[in-house]
Amino acid sequence: MLKNGLIVVFLLYGIPLWKLRYQWRSTVYRRDDWKINVLPWFGHDIAALFTDRYFHTPDEREMARRFRTYLAGYLALFAWILWLP
Repeated sequence: MLKNGLIVVFLLYGIPLWKLRYQWRSTVYRRDDWKINVLPWFGHDIAALFTDRYFHTPDEREMARRFRTYLAGYLALFAWILWLP
Protein backbone atom coordinates (compact mmCIF):
# COMPACT_ATOMS: atom_id res chain seq x y z
CA MET A 1 0.00 0.00 0.00
CA LEU A 2 2.83 2.38 0.86
CA LYS A 3 4.58 1.64 -2.42
CA ASN A 4 1.42 2.42 -4.42
CA GLY A 5 1.02 5.70 -2.57
CA LEU A 6 4.64 6.61 -3.24
CA ILE A 7 4.21 5.87 -6.94
CA VAL A 8 1.27 8.29 -7.04
CA VAL A 9 3.33 10.91 -5.19
CA PHE A 10 6.21 10.25 -7.62
CA LEU A 11 3.96 10.87 -10.62
CA LEU A 12 2.47 14.03 -9.13
CA TYR A 13 5.89 15.30 -8.07
CA GLY A 14 7.11 14.84 -11.64
CA ILE A 15 4.55 17.18 -13.21
CA PRO A 16 6.40 20.44 -12.34
CA LEU A 17 9.63 18.80 -13.48
CA TRP A 18 8.52 19.25 -17.12
CA LYS A 19 8.41 23.05 -16.75
CA LEU A 20 11.69 23.15 -14.85
CA ARG A 21 13.34 20.92 -17.45
CA TYR A 22 12.13 23.18 -20.25
CA GLN A 23 13.57 26.23 -18.48
CA TRP A 24 16.80 24.34 -17.79
CA ARG A 25 17.32 23.19 -21.38
CA SER A 26 16.26 26.56 -22.83
CA THR A 27 18.93 28.24 -20.74
CA VAL A 28 21.65 25.66 -21.38
CA TYR A 29 21.14 25.53 -25.14
CA ARG A 30 19.99 29.16 -25.56
CA ARG A 31 16.90 28.14 -27.56
CA ASP A 32 13.24 28.68 -26.76
CA ASP A 33 11.34 26.56 -29.27
CA TRP A 34 9.32 23.48 -28.35
CA LYS A 35 11.85 21.11 -29.94
CA ILE A 36 14.21 21.67 -27.02
CA ASN A 37 12.17 19.13 -25.03
CA VAL A 38 12.48 16.31 -27.52
CA LEU A 39 15.97 16.68 -28.94
CA PRO A 40 18.40 14.23 -27.34
CA TRP A 41 21.31 16.52 -26.48
CA PHE A 42 22.68 15.39 -23.16
CA GLY A 43 26.33 16.46 -23.09
CA HIS A 44 25.63 20.04 -22.08
CA ASP A 45 22.87 18.91 -19.70
CA ILE A 46 25.26 16.70 -17.76
CA ALA A 47 27.94 19.40 -17.68
CA ALA A 48 25.42 21.97 -16.49
CA LEU A 49 24.38 19.74 -13.58
CA PHE A 50 27.82 20.11 -12.04
CA THR A 51 28.96 23.57 -13.17
CA ASP A 52 27.49 27.05 -13.58
CA ARG A 53 29.21 27.88 -16.85
CA TYR A 54 25.94 27.92 -18.84
CA PHE A 55 24.15 30.20 -16.37
CA HIS A 56 25.18 33.84 -16.63
CA THR A 57 22.65 35.88 -14.66
CA PRO A 58 21.63 35.48 -11.00
CA ASP A 59 18.12 34.49 -12.12
CA GLU A 60 19.52 31.70 -14.28
CA ARG A 61 21.69 30.47 -11.41
CA GLU A 62 18.67 30.48 -9.09
CA MET A 63 16.68 28.46 -11.64
CA ALA A 64 19.58 26.00 -11.94
CA ARG A 65 19.73 25.63 -8.14
CA ARG A 66 15.96 24.99 -8.02
CA PHE A 67 16.21 22.40 -10.82
CA ARG A 68 19.12 20.58 -9.16
CA THR A 69 17.30 20.50 -5.80
CA TYR A 70 14.06 19.31 -7.40
CA LEU A 71 15.89 16.66 -9.41
CA ALA A 72 17.68 15.39 -6.29
CA GLY A 73 14.33 15.03 -4.52
CA TYR A 74 12.88 13.26 -7.55
CA LEU A 75 15.76 10.79 -7.67
CA ALA A 76 15.58 10.22 -3.90
CA LEU A 77 11.86 9.44 -4.16
CA PHE A 78 12.57 7.07 -7.05
CA ALA A 79 15.29 5.31 -5.05
CA TRP A 80 12.94 4.98 -2.07
CA ILE A 81 10.29 3.36 -4.29
CA LEU A 82 12.85 0.89 -5.66
CA TRP A 83 14.21 0.16 -2.17
CA LEU A 84 10.82 -0.84 -0.73
CA PRO A 85 9.91 -4.52 -1.00
